Amino acid sequence: MKEEQEIIIYPAVPQDRMTYLMGLFSAVQQIGVTLHFSKLLDTNLLKQALQLIAAQNPILNSRFVEAETPFWEKCTDRSFEVILSVQNCEDNERKTAIEDYLAQPIDWIGSMLEVRLFRSDHDSLCLKISHLCMDGAGVKEFIRLLAALYTRLYERESYHSIHQEMMEGGQGFRDQAPLFAAAGITDISSAFHQHAEAASLWSFPFSSLDNLNPVIAMRSMEPHQMEKLTNQTKAVGATINDGLLAAYFRSIAKQAIYMEPRTKRTAIGMTIDLRRYLPSFSTGALCNLSGMEMPEIELNECEPFETTLEKVKRAMDTIKGNKPGMSSAAGMEKMAEMPLSTARAVMAKQHEMACQQKMTLPLMTNFGVISEHDIQFGACYAVKGVMTSPIMYAPFFCMGASSYRNILTLCVGYHKPAVSEHEVNRLLDDMMMELTK
Repeated sequence: MKEEQEIIIYPAVPQDRMTYLMGLFSAVQQIGVTLHFSKLLDTNLLKQALQLIAAQNPILNSRFVEAETPFWEKCTDRSFEVILSVQNCEDNERKTAIEDYLAQPIDWIGSMLEVRLFRSDHDSLCLKISHLCMDGAGVKEFIRLLAALYTRLYERESYHSIHQEMMEGGQGFRDQAPLFAAAGITDISSAFHQHAEAASLWSFPFSSLDNLNPVIAMRSMEPHQMEKLTNQTKAVGATINDGLLAAYFRSIAKQAIYMEPRTKRTAIGMTIDLRRYLPSFSTGALCNLSGMEMPEIELNECEPFETTLEKVKRAMDTIKGNKPGMSSAAGMEKMAEMPLSTARAVMAKQHEMACQQKMTLPLMTNFGVISEHDIQFGACYAVKGVMTSPIMYAPFFCMGASSYRNILTLCVGYHKPAVSEHEVNRLLDDMMMELTK
C-alpha cells in the first residue's frame, strides 16, 4: 500500500486572498520577466538557484486552496525542477515565441512559477510568476536573489552551505500587520476610506466579453528618449511615473468610452508599493504588498503635454501626503474577515455591474527600474530586461511599465476578440508619441 504523504500547509494572507479573487474576475494573475543575455546560462546552476529560493519560500511550490479560510498547500507530488524548460529557437523567431509564452497562463493547481530558456547561441530567460504569491516588487526581489544565488554557485560555493545559511536566516514576513505598525496606524479600520466618485467613469473600448485568446503587446523607448523624458519631468519637479500617467491620460482619452452624465474630471487607478513604509523597504520575504490609488485630473482637449503633467504632479503630490495605498490595504484586511465565499460574492456582484455598465477604470502598474545595476548571472550579464503585467479580461484594462538599462518598456496584456488589437496598438503608439515628442 502506498504511504500517504504529509500535507504541508501555509496561511494565505489578506493580499493573497484579494489577488486570488481578482484573478477570478479581472485578469490572468501572473507577472512576466524576460532577461536577454549575450551568452548561454548553465541550466544546472539555474535549477539549483531556483531550488534554493523555493526552499526558503515554499509558497512558490504550493497551490492556493479555495476554502472559507483559504490556505497554501505544498505540492509534494511535483518536483520543483520540472518548472525549468529549454526551447531552441532562431533569433528571428525569439520575440514572437517569448510574447506567446508569456501570454499563456500558468497552471494554478501546480507551482506558482514557470521558467523557460529561449536558446540559440545566447539565452533569453523568461519567468512567469503567479501574482497570487508576489507582486511586481516581490518579483524584482526574486530576480535579484536568483542572480545572486546563481553567481555564488558559479563561483563554486557549496549548495549545502548556501542552503543552510538561507534556512538559518530570518524568514521575513508576508502579512500586512507590520506595515500598519510602521505607518503609525493602530486602528486599521480607521485607515479605510470609501473613494468619493467625483470623476467620470471611463473605460478602454471593448467589443464583447469573449476573452478567449491572451495577447501581450509591447513598445520600448531608447535610452536617449528616456533621458529626454527624465529631464522634462525633472524640470517641473515631477517623476517618470507622473510622465507615464500624463501620457496615459492623454492617450486613453482619444479612445475612451464614458458613462453619462460626464464630469470634467477623470481618474486612473494605479498600484502603490507599500514597502515604502517599512524601515528597510523590504519584508524579507517574497510576497504581495501593494495598494491602489486613483489620481484624478481635469483633462482639457488640446492642452499641451506639459499642462497635463503639471496636473498629474499636483494630483500625485496630494496622494503622497495622505499615506498612499493604506486605505486599500485596510480594505483588504476588511475583506479577509469575511468567509471566502462571501468575499467572492461581493466581487462577483461588482464584476456583474462592470459588465452591465460596460465600464471599468483604466489601470496602470509601473514596476519601475528592474535593477539599478546590470543583472549578473555568474559571467553572464543581462543586456535587456522587461516585466509584463497581468493579462486583463475585458472590460478591465491595464497598462504596465518597466525599465532596465535606461530602456523603458510599456506593455498591455489583453484578450482577443474582446479587445481589438488595432485599438491596443493605437494606444501604445499614442503613448510613445506623447512620451517622445
